[in-house]
Amino acid sequence: MHRDQAKPTDPIDDPPPPHARSAGGGPKRARPAHPPRVVNVGGVEIDAAECHDPDAELGARYTPAATTFRVFAPTAESVEVILARRHTGGRVATRPLRTAGRGIWTAAVTGDHKGKYYAYRLAGPGLDPKREAGDIYATCAAGPGPRTLIVDPAETRPPGFDPTAFVQLGSPLDAVVYEAHVRDFTIAPTCGAQAAGQYRGFAEAGTHLPDDPSVPTGLDHLCELGITHVQLMPVQDFANGETSADPYNWGYMPVFHNSPDGWYASAADGPQRIREFRQLVQALHDRGIGVILDVVYNHADPTAAFDALAPGYYFRRRADGSYFNGSGCGNEFASELPMARKFILDSVRYWATEYGIDGFRFDLMGLIDRTTLLEIRDALRAINPSALIYGEPWVAAPSGLDAVTQKEHVAGTGIAAFNDCFRDAIKGDRDGGPPGFVQTGERIDRIRQGILAATNGWATEPADVVTYCECHDNLTTWDKLIQSAPGSTYHLKKRMQRFAGFLVLTAQGIPYLHAGQEFCRTKWGNRNSYNLPDAVNQLDWLLKRRSRDVFAYYRGLIALRRAHPALRLRSTAEIRERLTFADDTPSPRCLACTLDAAGLPDEPHAALLLLLNGDHRDHDFPLPAGTWQVLADDYRAGPQPLAELGNAARVKAHSGMLLAR
Repeated sequence: MHRDQAKPTDPIDDPPPPHARSAGGGPKRARPAHPPRVVNVGGVEIDAAECHDPDAELGARYTPAATTFRVFAPTAESVEVILARRHTGGRVATRPLRTAGRGIWTAAVTGDHKGKYYAYRLAGPGLDPKREAGDIYATCAAGPGPRTLIVDPAETRPPGFDPTAFVQLGSPLDAVVYEAHVRDFTIAPTCGAQAAGQYRGFAEAGTHLPDDPSVPTGLDHLCELGITHVQLMPVQDFANGETSADPYNWGYMPVFHNSPDGWYASAADGPQRIREFRQLVQALHDRGIGVILDVVYNHADPTAAFDALAPGYYFRRRADGSYFNGSGCGNEFASELPMARKFILDSVRYWATEYGIDGFRFDLMGLIDRTTLLEIRDALRAINPSALIYGEPWVAAPSGLDAVTQKEHVAGTGIAAFNDCFRDAIKGDRDGGPPGFVQTGERIDRIRQGILAATNGWATEPADVVTYCECHDNLTTWDKLIQSAPGSTYHLKKRMQRFAGFLVLTAQGIPYLHAGQEFCRTKWGNRNSYNLPDAVNQLDWLLKRRSRDVFAYYRGLIALRRAHPALRLRSTAEIRERLTFADDTPSPRCLACTLDAAGLPDEPHAALLLLLNGDHRDHDFPLPAGTWQVLADDYRAGPQPLAELGNAARVKAHSGMLLAR
């Protein structure tokens, strides 16, 4: 399997059957992970609990007077740090480290070493004394190879940068998350960005279609759309050459987890990657938009230094010493082992405190044990009470973790999970295969469950659920419509695209959009574009002009959601009290749902009504008594009423309607 392969996509994941629910109505907890007390590292058995220092500050700590190095190498008999003026080759100076106990080695090397590169050499069982080993805690990678750069953190902070300027929310349910890839977002010439494809390009203000200033692109587009958070696809240093000639890669094979990748920086051989990524965070925060990182702690690229420092310790292994491969990428991280758990905790704390990151999306979260996830939650919420924490509650292949962390195992913990059942119900199977509700009106039971944020299934509370219909994996919604509704006209497909957004943005839970979904993004039918060129992956901003109606509709739905607390109910009890489905609808392919909003703080209306028509023909829905204002129909959406209705509402085929009384 090629090491730069795509990140595996999730399996079809049905909700648990009723018997999987506990007697008290909550989800069953995952069985506790039982890490082995004795771990074989480089052929030596060590006591995992004894070789553990929870308080050690690992990595390189710079001051002008000295740089302190600390590394976990439990089987090493000697460790030395090498210092060099060049990233590869050249003369090196070496300094020995001394053992500090519990598997930790340390040295304070006097002098000002800013701008030098460093790595380690280790001798002992399973270690190659001639090999340069990188520092897994390194904060500034410098391209392929083990040496990383020593930087002065103060010099990498842009003027006015505040790592505590988090975007504060009353609840995770107030978020509207937008997933984007740094390069894809601005690399197309139609974006008009000067620093196209870079961190700086993402942070640029004032970009627009080159021939049409009335169509904002890039950062200004996000502000116009009204989302609350951007989720960035991996920016942790990953296996690539970090040059403009490098083939495209999503970045799901991490090498140095605590360093931004240099491919998106103006230069890859210095601290620009740190400074420019901070500028990106700062630009978004200045506009009230939070930053979420898509982080990959479930596996690592083979060039990462974990095995060079502690052979076999950081990865789950079978009895014969071979690696489990629940990630589908060659290995899986042993998050349950003390120093592996510490690494993840230290890393997320670092991104939160040094970069002001507002939240984390965990790739293949099923491979991270539940105890570690709960400690991550506690650590992040201590830094930022509004931190958003969620992930993929599945694995890609059989795992060595004795209790894979599925969605029901994090329900009620403050850690959310993607609702793949609702995703597939909206638009159909992820790639080929049958269509979904927006095309045919089928899968209506799953639509009903999605509107309830799965609180009648696996979820304990609505904040457990990330509600979505597309992400970077698999066909985009538009490409799925082309595949599954080939006889539909272009304008009907656009109506279905609007309908998909309607379902995501009016359902309970945490809504999540994929970049370009709001203007019918296509990847030309490619279902797995992790290594395909810019021509496939870039956001073509001409589509925003071509699909102005779809963009305006999504923008209006976001504004509606943010204006109506009834669309963001805080608890399962409130959902059960206020949300009711009608028994009778004009067709078995239709749904009608009433939200009793009376007395709900800050809600401007007494009731909202959702009407959903997945059928192939228009239908008339009878309305409850009173005068109803139309806030969204098949083509328009927004806080201002579009029309008033009395006895009935005609809902077009493949569309929804939101009314308020």
